[in-house]
Amino acid sequence: MQNSTINPAPPPIAGLLWRPLSPADLSTIAELARACHLVDGGLAFMIQPDNLQQRYFPDAPGAAIGAFTPDGHLVACAAVYHRGEAASQPVSIAGQVRPDWRRKGIGAYLLHWSQEVAQQLLAERTTGPRMLQIATESLTAPADRLYRAHGFAPVFEELVMRHDLRLPLPDYALPPDVALTSWQPDLAEQFFQAYDAAFRDRPGFPGWRAAEWLAWIVDDYFRPEWSLLARVAGTPVGFLVGTAEPPDGFVLQVGVAPVMRRRKLGSALLVEAMQRMKADGAASTQLTVNTNNPGAIQTYTQLGFATIGRRARYQQ
Repeated sequence: MQNSTINPAPPPIAGLLWRPLSPADLSTIAELARACHLVDGGLAFMIQPDNLQQRYFPDAPGAAIGAFTPDGHLVACAAVYHRGEAASQPVSIAGQVRPDWRRKGIGAYLLHWSQEVAQQLLAERTTGPRMLQIATESLTAPADRLYRAHGFAPVFEELVMRHDLRLPLPDYALPPDVALTSWQPDLAEQFFQAYDAAFRDRPGFPGWRAAEWLAWIVDDYFRPEWSLLARVAGTPVGFLVGTAEPPDGFVLQVGVAPVMRRRKLGSALLVEAMQRMKADGAASTQLTVNTNNPGAIQTYTQLGFATIGRRARYQQ
Protein backbone atom coordinates (compact mmCIF):
# COMPACT_ATOMS: atom_id res chain seq x y z
CA MET A 1 0.00 0.00 0.00
CA GLN A 2 1.45 3.38 -1.01
CA ASN A 3 0.98 6.64 0.87
CA SER A 4 -1.73 7.77 -1.57
CA THR A 5 -3.92 4.77 -0.81
CA ILE A 6 -3.85 5.06 3.00
CA ASN A 7 -7.00 6.61 4.43
CA PRO A 8 -6.86 9.13 5.96
CA ALA A 9 -3.85 10.35 3.99
CA PRO A 10 -0.58 10.71 5.96
CA PRO A 11 1.14 14.09 6.38
CA PRO A 12 3.27 15.21 3.39
CA ILE A 13 6.69 14.48 4.86
CA ALA A 14 9.24 13.84 2.12
CA GLY A 15 10.92 10.46 2.12
CA LEU A 16 8.50 8.55 4.34
CA LEU A 17 6.80 5.42 3.05
CA TRP A 18 3.67 4.43 4.92
CA ARG A 19 2.42 0.86 4.80
CA PRO A 20 0.53 -1.72 6.88
CA LEU A 21 2.54 -3.65 9.47
CA SER A 22 2.51 -7.40 10.06
CA PRO A 23 4.15 -9.73 12.60
CA ALA A 24 7.11 -9.92 10.20
CA ASP A 25 7.87 -6.32 11.23
CA LEU A 26 8.17 -7.16 14.94
CA SER A 27 11.97 -6.80 15.04
CA THR A 28 11.88 -3.31 13.56
CA ILE A 29 9.08 -2.31 15.95
CA ALA A 30 11.28 -3.55 18.81
CA GLU A 31 14.18 -1.39 17.55
CA LEU A 32 11.87 1.64 17.47
CA ALA A 33 10.59 0.82 20.96
CA ARG A 34 14.17 0.69 22.30
CA ALA A 35 14.95 4.11 20.80
CA CYS A 36 11.84 5.59 22.41
CA HIS A 37 12.53 3.90 25.75
CA LEU A 38 16.01 5.44 25.96
CA VAL A 39 14.43 8.92 25.88
CA ASP A 40 11.01 8.37 27.47
CA GLY A 41 11.79 5.75 30.12
CA GLY A 42 9.30 3.25 31.47
CA LEU A 43 9.35 -0.48 32.07
CA ALA A 44 12.14 -2.14 30.12
CA PHE A 45 10.34 -5.47 29.85
CA MET A 46 7.41 -3.81 28.07
CA ILE A 47 9.60 -3.37 24.97
CA GLN A 48 10.47 -7.05 24.79
CA PRO A 49 9.17 -8.81 21.65
CA ASP A 50 6.52 -10.88 23.43
CA ASN A 51 4.93 -7.78 24.98
CA LEU A 52 5.16 -5.83 21.71
CA GLN A 53 3.50 -8.77 19.95
CA GLN A 54 0.53 -8.48 22.30
CA ARG A 55 0.25 -4.71 21.77
CA TYR A 56 0.69 -4.56 18.00
CA PHE A 57 -0.47 -7.97 16.74
CA PRO A 58 -2.99 -9.51 19.10
CA ASP A 59 -5.38 -12.16 17.84
CA ALA A 60 -8.19 -9.65 17.34
CA PRO A 61 -9.80 -7.54 14.60
CA GLY A 62 -7.77 -4.45 13.80
CA ALA A 63 -4.88 -2.95 11.85
CA ALA A 64 -1.38 -1.52 12.24
CA ILE A 65 0.60 0.92 10.09
CA GLY A 66 4.13 2.28 10.09
CA ALA A 67 6.25 4.96 8.45
CA PHE A 68 9.64 3.96 7.02
CA THR A 69 12.63 5.91 5.75
CA PRO A 70 14.05 4.98 2.30
CA ASP A 71 16.71 2.82 3.99
CA GLY A 72 14.07 0.80 5.85
CA HIS A 73 14.13 2.34 9.35
CA LEU A 74 10.76 2.51 11.11
CA VAL A 75 10.20 6.00 12.51
CA ALA A 76 6.58 5.70 13.73
CA CYS A 77 3.80 3.18 14.06
CA ALA A 78 0.32 2.68 15.48
CA ALA A 79 -1.99 -0.25 16.08
CA VAL A 80 -5.75 -0.38 16.68
CA TYR A 81 -7.52 -3.53 17.84
CA HIS A 82 -10.87 -4.53 19.26
CA ARG A 83 -9.95 -7.11 21.88
CA GLY A 84 -12.49 -9.47 23.39
CA GLU A 85 -16.11 -10.18 22.64
CA ALA A 86 -17.76 -8.23 25.47
CA ALA A 87 -19.83 -5.25 24.34
CA SER A 88 -18.16 -3.14 27.03
CA GLN A 89 -14.64 -3.90 25.76
CA PRO A 90 -12.96 -0.73 24.41
CA VAL A 91 -11.01 -0.50 21.17
CA SER A 92 -7.32 -0.35 22.11
CA ILE A 93 -4.89 2.13 20.51
CA ALA A 94 -1.09 2.00 20.82
CA GLY A 95 1.61 3.94 19.01
CA GLN A 96 5.07 5.48 19.13
CA VAL A 97 7.20 8.01 17.24
CA ARG A 98 10.99 7.99 17.18
CA PRO A 99 12.24 10.95 19.29
CA ASP A 100 14.15 12.65 16.45
CA TRP A 101 11.03 12.52 14.23
CA ARG A 102 8.67 14.17 16.70
CA ARG A 103 7.10 17.63 16.37
CA LYS A 104 6.38 17.01 12.66
CA GLY A 105 2.69 16.16 12.98
CA ILE A 106 3.26 12.39 12.84
CA GLY A 107 1.82 11.67 16.28
CA ALA A 108 -1.30 13.72 15.56
CA TYR A 109 -1.77 11.88 12.26
CA LEU A 110 -1.37 8.46 13.89
CA LEU A 111 -4.01 9.35 16.46
CA HIS A 112 -6.36 10.61 13.72
CA TRP A 113 -5.81 7.41 11.71
CA SER A 114 -6.34 5.30 14.84
CA GLN A 115 -9.64 7.01 15.60
CA GLU A 116 -10.85 6.43 12.04
CA VAL A 117 -9.96 2.73 12.20
CA ALA A 118 -11.55 2.44 15.64
CA GLN A 119 -14.81 3.89 14.34
CA GLN A 120 -14.82 1.29 11.57
CA LEU A 121 -14.33 -1.47 14.13
CA LEU A 122 -17.18 -0.07 16.23
CA ALA A 123 -19.54 0.44 13.29
CA GLU A 124 -21.12 -2.99 13.64
CA ARG A 125 -21.62 -2.73 17.39
CA THR A 126 -25.29 -2.33 18.26
CA THR A 127 -25.05 -2.45 22.06
CA GLY A 128 -22.72 -1.21 24.77
CA PRO A 129 -20.56 1.91 24.94
CA ARG A 130 -18.43 3.03 22.00
CA MET A 131 -15.20 3.38 23.94
CA LEU A 132 -11.66 3.99 22.71
CA GLN A 133 -8.64 3.45 24.96
CA ILE A 134 -5.05 4.59 24.48
CA ALA A 135 -2.48 2.42 26.24
CA THR A 136 0.89 4.11 26.70
CA GLU A 137 3.83 2.57 28.53
CA SER A 138 6.05 5.68 28.26
CA LEU A 139 3.89 8.75 28.78
CA THR A 140 5.39 12.15 27.92
CA ALA A 141 3.99 15.64 28.51
CA PRO A 142 3.51 16.32 24.74
CA ALA A 143 1.69 13.00 24.38
CA ASP A 144 -0.60 13.90 27.28
CA ARG A 145 -1.45 17.21 25.60
CA LEU A 146 -2.11 15.45 22.29
CA TYR A 147 -4.45 12.87 23.80
CA ARG A 148 -6.42 15.50 25.70
CA ALA A 149 -6.69 17.70 22.59
CA HIS A 150 -8.32 14.77 20.78
CA GLY A 151 -10.92 14.29 23.49
CA PHE A 152 -9.24 11.55 25.55
CA ALA A 153 -9.26 11.72 29.34
CA PRO A 154 -6.76 9.99 31.66
CA VAL A 155 -8.27 7.14 33.67
CA PHE A 156 -5.09 5.55 35.05
CA GLU A 157 -1.51 6.67 35.58
CA GLU A 158 1.47 5.06 37.28
CA LEU A 159 5.02 6.11 37.99
CA VAL A 160 7.76 3.65 37.10
CA MET A 161 10.43 3.77 39.81
CA ARG A 162 13.86 2.14 40.01
CA HIS A 163 16.39 1.43 42.76
CA ASP A 164 20.04 0.80 41.88
CA LEU A 165 21.01 -2.22 43.98
CA ARG A 166 24.70 -1.39 43.59
CA LEU A 167 24.11 1.44 46.05
CA PRO A 168 23.87 0.88 49.82
CA LEU A 169 20.43 -0.11 51.03
CA PRO A 170 18.74 1.68 53.93
CA ASP A 171 18.25 -0.13 57.22
CA TYR A 172 14.63 -0.79 58.20
CA ALA A 173 13.99 -3.46 60.82
CA LEU A 174 10.70 -5.33 61.07
CA PRO A 175 8.39 -4.27 63.92
CA PRO A 176 9.19 -6.56 66.89
CA ASP A 177 5.82 -8.34 66.81
CA VAL A 178 6.03 -9.25 63.11
CA ALA A 179 7.19 -12.62 61.80
CA LEU A 180 8.37 -12.92 58.20
CA THR A 181 7.94 -15.97 55.94
CA SER A 182 8.87 -16.59 52.32
CA TRP A 183 6.32 -17.86 49.80
CA GLN A 184 5.19 -21.44 50.16
CA PRO A 185 2.25 -22.98 48.28
CA ASP A 186 0.41 -23.80 51.49
CA LEU A 187 0.55 -20.08 52.44
CA ALA A 188 -1.09 -18.91 49.20
CA GLU A 189 -4.43 -18.20 50.88
CA GLN A 190 -2.71 -16.13 53.59
CA PHE A 191 -0.85 -14.11 50.95
CA PHE A 192 -4.22 -13.37 49.38
CA GLN A 193 -5.68 -12.37 52.75
CA ALA A 194 -2.82 -9.89 53.20
CA TYR A 195 -3.39 -8.51 49.69
CA ASP A 196 -7.13 -8.15 50.24
CA ALA A 197 -6.66 -6.37 53.57
CA ALA A 198 -4.03 -4.02 52.12
CA PHE A 199 -5.87 -2.95 48.96
CA ARG A 200 -9.58 -3.32 49.68
CA ASP A 201 -9.86 0.39 50.53
CA ARG A 202 -7.92 1.61 47.46
CA PRO A 203 -9.73 3.29 44.54
CA GLY A 204 -10.32 0.88 41.68
CA PHE A 205 -9.90 -2.26 43.79
CA PRO A 206 -10.80 -5.09 41.36
CA GLY A 207 -12.39 -7.37 43.94
CA TRP A 208 -10.55 -10.44 42.66
CA ARG A 209 -11.14 -13.83 44.19
CA ALA A 210 -8.13 -15.67 45.56
CA ALA A 211 -7.76 -17.90 42.49
CA GLU A 212 -7.77 -14.89 40.14
CA TRP A 213 -5.14 -12.98 42.10
CA LEU A 214 -2.90 -16.01 42.54
CA ALA A 215 -3.08 -16.80 38.82
CA TRP A 216 -1.92 -13.24 38.14
CA ILE A 217 1.10 -13.27 40.47
CA VAL A 218 2.37 -16.84 40.03
CA ASP A 219 3.80 -16.97 36.51
CA ASP A 220 7.12 -17.79 34.86
CA TYR A 221 8.77 -14.72 36.40
CA PHE A 222 7.55 -15.26 39.96
CA ARG A 223 10.32 -15.68 42.55
CA PRO A 224 9.16 -17.44 45.74
CA GLU A 225 12.34 -16.54 47.64
CA TRP A 226 11.72 -12.82 46.98
CA SER A 227 8.03 -12.98 47.96
CA LEU A 228 7.31 -12.28 51.62
CA LEU A 229 4.43 -12.66 54.07
CA ALA A 230 4.31 -10.65 57.31
CA ARG A 231 2.18 -11.98 60.18
CA VAL A 232 1.35 -10.93 63.72
CA ALA A 233 0.32 -13.82 65.95
CA GLY A 234 -0.41 -15.84 62.82
CA THR A 235 -2.60 -13.17 61.19
CA PRO A 236 -1.44 -11.87 57.77
CA VAL A 237 -0.75 -8.12 57.95
CA GLY A 238 1.52 -7.44 54.97
CA PHE A 239 3.02 -9.00 51.87
CA LEU A 240 5.38 -8.44 48.95
CA VAL A 241 5.43 -10.25 45.60
CA GLY A 242 8.81 -10.32 43.86
CA THR A 243 9.42 -11.29 40.24
CA ALA A 244 12.47 -11.48 38.00
CA GLU A 245 12.96 -9.33 34.92
CA PRO A 246 16.60 -10.30 34.14
CA PRO A 247 19.00 -8.78 34.96
CA ASP A 248 16.72 -6.93 37.36
CA GLY A 249 14.25 -7.69 40.09
CA PHE A 250 10.73 -6.34 40.10
CA VAL A 251 8.36 -5.66 42.97
CA LEU A 252 5.06 -6.68 41.46
CA GLN A 253 3.04 -5.69 44.51
CA VAL A 254 3.57 -4.72 48.14
CA GLY A 255 0.92 -3.87 50.70
CA VAL A 256 0.24 -3.47 54.41
CA ALA A 257 -3.06 -3.91 56.25
CA PRO A 258 -4.46 -0.66 57.71
CA VAL A 259 -3.87 -1.84 61.29
CA MET A 260 -0.10 -1.98 60.64
CA ARG A 261 0.39 1.21 58.65
CA ARG A 262 2.75 3.97 59.82
CA ARG A 263 4.96 1.37 61.52
CA LYS A 264 7.46 1.14 58.60
CA LEU A 265 6.40 -2.43 57.80
CA GLY A 266 6.18 -1.68 54.06
CA SER A 267 9.69 -0.20 54.09
CA ALA A 268 11.04 -3.22 55.96
CA LEU A 269 9.46 -5.62 53.45
CA LEU A 270 10.96 -3.71 50.54
CA VAL A 271 14.44 -3.59 52.06
CA GLU A 272 14.37 -7.31 52.87
CA ALA A 273 13.25 -8.16 49.33
CA MET A 274 15.91 -5.89 47.78
CA GLN A 275 18.60 -7.48 49.94
CA ARG A 276 17.57 -10.89 48.62
CA MET A 277 17.50 -9.66 45.03
CA LYS A 278 20.95 -8.11 45.42
CA ALA A 279 22.35 -11.30 46.96
CA ASP A 280 21.05 -13.21 43.94
CA GLY A 281 22.85 -10.89 41.53
CA ALA A 282 20.10 -8.45 40.49
CA ALA A 283 21.54 -5.10 39.35
CA SER A 284 18.43 -3.10 40.21
CA THR A 285 14.78 -3.42 41.08
CA GLN A 286 11.77 -1.60 39.72
CA LEU A 287 8.17 -1.09 40.73
CA THR A 288 5.12 0.88 39.66
CA VAL A 289 2.92 3.04 41.85
CA ASN A 290 -0.34 4.79 41.07
CA THR A 291 -0.07 8.57 41.00
CA ASN A 292 -3.11 8.80 43.30
CA ASN A 293 -1.11 7.11 46.08
CA PRO A 294 1.19 9.91 47.35
CA GLY A 295 1.98 8.11 50.60
CA ALA A 296 3.47 5.14 48.76
CA ILE A 297 5.38 7.43 46.40
CA GLN A 298 6.91 9.23 49.38
CA THR A 299 7.90 5.91 50.98
CA TYR A 300 9.60 4.66 47.83
CA THR A 301 11.42 7.95 47.34
CA GLN A 302 12.72 7.85 50.92
CA LEU A 303 14.00 4.32 50.25
CA GLY A 304 16.05 5.55 47.29
CA PHE A 305 13.74 4.80 44.36
CA ALA A 306 13.85 7.30 41.48
CA THR A 307 11.13 7.89 38.89
CA ILE A 308 12.22 6.68 35.44
CA GLY A 309 8.97 6.90 33.51
CA ARG A 310 5.19 6.94 33.47
CA ARG A 311 2.57 4.60 32.05
CA ALA A 312 -1.07 5.51 31.57
CA ARG A 313 -4.44 4.74 30.03
CA TYR A 314 -6.72 7.30 28.38
CA GLN A 315 -10.32 6.84 27.26
CA GLN A 316 -12.71 8.59 24.92
